[in-house]
Amino acid sequence: MSSSTLSTKGQLVIPTQYRRALNLRPGDKVEVTLKGQQLILERKSARAAKLTRGRFGRPVLVSAPGAPAITTETVNALLDELP
Repeated sequence: MSSSTLSTKGQLVIPTQYRRALNLRPGDKVEVTLKGQQLILERKSARAAKLTRGRFGRPVLVSAPGAPAITTETVNALLDELP
C-alpha cells in the first residue's frame, strides 16, 4: 500500500506502481467513484494502439480514431516487444 498527499489545489499524485499497473499516461482519462469511504479510480478507456505486422512483415502501429498521440518512446518500447 502507498500513500499520497493532497495538494492545496486538490490534486493527488497516483504512485508510479499503480500508474504502471493501469498503463496510465499523461492525458489519459480516469473515472472516479465514491464507494462508502473509498475513492475508486478506473481507467475510462483502454489504450487503442496495437502493433501488428504489415503486408511485407514490417511492424505497423495502428490506433483507433481519437486515440492519444503516440510518442517515439512509446513506439520504440512496442518495437522492443516484437519477437
